[in-house]
Amino acid sequence: MSTNLSKLKECVILCAGANQPYLEAVNQLVADYERVFFVGVDRGALKLIQAGYDLDFSVGDFDSVTQDEFDQIEAHSNSTQQFSSEKDDTDLELALELAVKKYPKADYYLFGAIGEGFGRLDHLLANIWLVFQPRYQAVVDRLYFVESHHRLCFYLPGTHELFALPDKEYLSIVSLTAIKQLVIKGAKYELQATDFAYPRALISNEFIGKKSAEISFEEGLLMVLWVKEHQQI
Repeated sequence: MSTNLSKLKECVILCAGANQPYLEAVNQLVADYERVFFVGVDRGALKLIQAGYDLDFSVGDFDSVTQDEFDQIEAHSNSTQQFSSEKDDTDLELALELAVKKYPKADYYLFGAIGEGFGRLDHLLANIWLVFQPRYQAVVDRLYFVESHHRLCFYLPGTHELFALPDKEYLSIVSLTAIKQLVIKGAKYELQATDFAYPRALISNEFIGKKSAEISFEEGLLMVLWVKEHQQI
């Protein structure tokens, strides 16, 4: 999200079909960016339309919608690409590849791709592991997963400032590869420069009030998550 008064250039909102995508966050993105493009992914296209958004394009095999729902998706999309259900790529992989080709300089916000405890674990892993595919390497640090209880993104080597989100309690820093010289500053649990020879999940850290934290590292790939605790009923 934008942290200053000037608007960011452009973003693509992709909505996949996981349970209850957190589309309440879309209005803030619309306010933060000069141009916003909407991409529906299979049943996620219907969810965007039902939330009041017309689509720049929709993609998928659409085996999770009825014919009437598919007609509605076509009517509210500038273009629709339907693929066979027997394919090598997931619907989200296809949609993101097309979005990167059409809008190569955008930021990419993926809704309905985590599942919030109701989706399939294999889909979740496939979505996170998008960052290892060569076709997405140019946009790894511009991919954002957004759900009601989770926000996650990816960081390449360097120094990065992390800002607290008011509705998220925990900060988790997960290495997806070996990491060289990882430093965490300004969080509740700091870390001196440390190498990890294999992926490690440093979870349940916390921001100190509204202060930002800082991470830096020299080699590898990090996934950072802002997490809200699910309340048990």
